[in-house]
Amino acid sequence: MDPTLEIKAKLPIEELVGQYCQIKKKGRQYVCVCPFHQDTHPSMQVSPDKGIAYCFACNSGGDIFSFYQKIEGVDFKQALKDLGERTGVKVEGLKVDTPVQKDHKERIRECLVAAQKFYADTLVKDEKTLAYLTSRGIPDDQIKEFGIGVAPDSFSDTYQYLLKEGFSRQEIVDASLGIQKDLEEGKIYDRFRNRLMFPIFDGNGKIVGFGGRTLGDDDAKYINSGETPLYNKSVTLYGLSHAKEHIREQKSVVLVEGYFDVLACHRIGIKNTIAVSGTALTEQHVKILKRYSDKVILCLDQDNAGKQAAERSYILCSEEEMAVHTVRLEQKDPDEAAMADPEMLKKKILEETVPYLSMVIEEMKEGDTVSSEGKRAALQILLPLLKVIKSSVEKEHFMHKVAALLSTTEVSLQEDMQRLEQASPQIPVYDSPEETRIIPERSAFSTIEITLGLFVLFPVHKSLLAELIEPEDPYIASLYNGLKQSPSVEILTLDMLNLAPEYHERASILMLFCEHHGFSEWSPTMAGQEIRKNCLNANKEYLKNKQMDIAKKLQIARSEGNNTEETKLSQQYAQVLKLKNMASK
Repeated sequence: MDPTLEIKAKLPIEELVGQYCQIKKKGRQYVCVCPFHQDTHPSMQVSPDKGIAYCFACNSGGDIFSFYQKIEGVDFKQALKDLGERTGVKVEGLKVDTPVQKDHKERIRECLVAAQKFYADTLVKDEKTLAYLTSRGIPDDQIKEFGIGVAPDSFSDTYQYLLKEGFSRQEIVDASLGIQKDLEEGKIYDRFRNRLMFPIFDGNGKIVGFGGRTLGDDDAKYINSGETPLYNKSVTLYGLSHAKEHIREQKSVVLVEGYFDVLACHRIGIKNTIAVSGTALTEQHVKILKRYSDKVILCLDQDNAGKQAAERSYILCSEEEMAVHTVRLEQKDPDEAAMADPEMLKKKILEETVPYLSMVIEEMKEGDTVSSEGKRAALQILLPLLKVIKSSVEKEHFMHKVAALLSTTEVSLQEDMQRLEQASPQIPVYDSPEETRIIPERSAFSTIEITLGLFVLFPVHKSLLAELIEPEDPYIASLYNGLKQSPSVEILTLDMLNLAPEYHERASILMLFCEHHGFSEWSPTMAGQEIRKNCLNANKEYLKNKQMDIAKKLQIARSEGNNTEETKLSQQYAQVLKLKNMASK
């Protein structure tokens, strides 16, 4: 069996897309926010019947291979290899022409895997660090689940081990496991020394780097891997591979600050918990979280830095239309709360969260909201938080609460809000003119493609194919001839057309486009009228393009003094011009 067909049979398109995006059922299909452009509403259509996921806003997507190539940035051969491994399908005789950069990335990953094994093996023999982990409430099974290890208190133990495992000096440095301070001397030191090591994995469970907590008196309590071809702290979330399925199940994600916080929450059964890794929350982080859930619960440190992080997180998440709730803790952070009273922490996260903005308003009631200075200070905090709310209903709800808090009117508050928005740089949004055509404007498909798609949906009008000028483009000609030779049936599918395999994906996307725009809901009479109209428009487009093509060739023939070719092209031009004029009547 063709491995591509076998992989498609074992990996439905909705299952693959669901690993990267938060998909929602809509009729027979699914929809999701498109991961390929700045999408705010679900623009990507996912069709299990056709095996296609496509966004008509940015014209991106395709079958499982095209989708995977686009989202992972790999070529077809690599996609075939990767998806074959995922599904257990053997792809024999495949030679993946991977560039040097791809080989180097794999070597870096292998180096990280070897380092993780070294750190884990070192921990097994380190009774002092094992006792420390026990004191922090971390059991053996969690140590193994998260791959925790320890870096020796040495400048070269890790480096020497990796050299013996066959990794080059450059690979060790590029994996951010070694540091070369003096280029002339060339000596390499271990980046992580005397540290508890937390391997960091990407969303698919592949290692990309490490975070290390000091076990001594280092000034830097935590250090992370530097930026590498695999590790980008702005898009990496600690614990995501462990949490993503639980996030989908719970329909929410719990955001904490540190590695120990993630472990603590997972330990008490809150397994939809993740943390940022070596940086503050970024827009990219939020877009990744949005793939899995529309709700985030902030369970951050209770100090000033934690409060600032919560405010930033609220603004970023609200910009992506995520509901943001928060948890109040009596302890410093979730790790301490879990040690003090695990059941209470679990109850707070599961039952006692409140909308973040409601919490801010409640806390302000304890301060000065009467004096002009107090109101000004409150507005400086509250207006930016109100500004990012996308829902008009939700914004009005909180405007009412804030107006009551400050003993003012919603009108006055709205005026202050407008001043804030005018002071902020705005990206202009231009409304497109109202579309009156039944078939919308599209950049993905030509008029003749849409027309042929209508013939597939309404084979009863097959006789009208004769009104089309026979196309020259190989793909469109294949679809045209397939329809011409198709059986006389009431319901026609692409499988019944004699299409070349390389055209199936494009044709499936075309049919998804037609269904997405409701063409299949037309009555046969209306479909016939639209088909006739589009046959006429398709012919006009063809003749216009043909005229321009001949005109260019004619200009070249004249400039080269080729009289024979010029005469021939002039006759063709006259014929096309005559046909074009006839088609315009």
